[in-house]
Amino acid sequence: MKVGKETRKSFYTLTSLEEVFQELSKINIERRVETIGINEAYGRVLAEDFFSPINVPHFRRAAKDGYAVKASDTFGAEEDEPKTLKLLGEIRAGEKDSQPVEKGGCIKIATGALVPEGADAVVMVEYTEEEENMVRVYRPVSPEENIIKIGRDIKEKQKILSKGTVLNIQDLGVLSATGATEVKVYSKPRVTVASTGDEIVSPGAELEPGKIYDINSITITQAVKQSGGEPIYRGVIPDDKDELIRAIKYALETADIAIFSGGTSKGPGDTVPTALREVSRPDFLIHGVSIKPGKPTAIAAYNGKPVFMLPGYPTSALMVYYTIVDPHIRRWAGLPPKSRPQVKAITGRRIYPERGRVNFQAVQLKREGEELMAYPVPTGSEAITTLASSQGYIEIKPEIQFIEEGEEVVVYLWS
Repeated sequence: MKVGKETRKSFYTLTSLEEVFQELSKINIERRVETIGINEAYGRVLAEDFFSPINVPHFRRAAKDGYAVKASDTFGAEEDEPKTLKLLGEIRAGEKDSQPVEKGGCIKIATGALVPEGADAVVMVEYTEEEENMVRVYRPVSPEENIIKIGRDIKEKQKILSKGTVLNIQDLGVLSATGATEVKVYSKPRVTVASTGDEIVSPGAELEPGKIYDINSITITQAVKQSGGEPIYRGVIPDDKDELIRAIKYALETADIAIFSGGTSKGPGDTVPTALREVSRPDFLIHGVSIKPGKPTAIAAYNGKPVFMLPGYPTSALMVYYTIVDPHIRRWAGLPPKSRPQVKAITGRRIYPERGRVNFQAVQLKREGEELMAYPVPTGSEAITTLASSQGYIEIKPEIQFIEEGEEVVVYLWS
């Protein structure tokens, strides 16, 4: 599908999904790296291995409330014959100054506090009895018992997070434990989003006869955020070839990926295929994908930057986005492929897909007795309510003629 001598897939020669993914996989992605505060790092992708600059903990800590002692002073202690130690003082968590523990003495200590010099164990308070300046110990402890050693959790220079990690709450907690305030992550890919069509007006504008409000810019913009991209909204572009060419060129100059919707079908007002050919020489050009909905989708790439031209119908646009565009944005962002939640259900009616194409059939899910039933949504891709009235979809392979009523199917859920 390289466009060397005007070779391209025409609308009438549909490209399979496998071929689409093959072309997109050839794009050499050059990710940018930025440094951000860890408070903004949730969900971002680590751009380099992270090594701890310190030991955690960096001092010996008491694991229990009790008394810091020399373990040898407690040997032989029993309930009916305790060892008696002199109380030398007390140290709380966060305090750094304490007198050392001398033979025959002990220091009262709180959980997490610095273990004083001279002590090599902590007796739990449950096995002691304090009276005036003396402490009776009813159970012996071994050396290092109830003490958290230096570097027990994390050692200095230890790799604690690997490049490519999608930072979650626990990861940020670990970073905080090392004192880190910033982290290097992959920048979010910049994604231009715009709608095309003389009939489209932005929400809030006066709705004249023959006009419709722009739906796709809103839904696609939010979808881009979910995919890990940074959407850049460019508004509505009229059905004018020169206007569209200018918009595509500007998108290629200012963004990593461009997504336009509308104007992809073969018709008198459709300018997308011509514009894609005239922007510049594309790395590849596809017009027509073997899927339903979404057949008129057009895709091109210029110097490694893809331009996706989605159908105008909201259902088709989102179906194509989730199927083709989302995986590519996630790959650019360094994110793993999105897992598709799924359930098994029984079809409530026979379903007739269009043969020769991968069909994505939106379905409603209903619980009927012990069975989870899937009913095909009767409205088509042109209906705005198709997605809202369905909970998921069935993916039907090109060779399947029909799905029988009562057949078990896998339903991929929208959320």
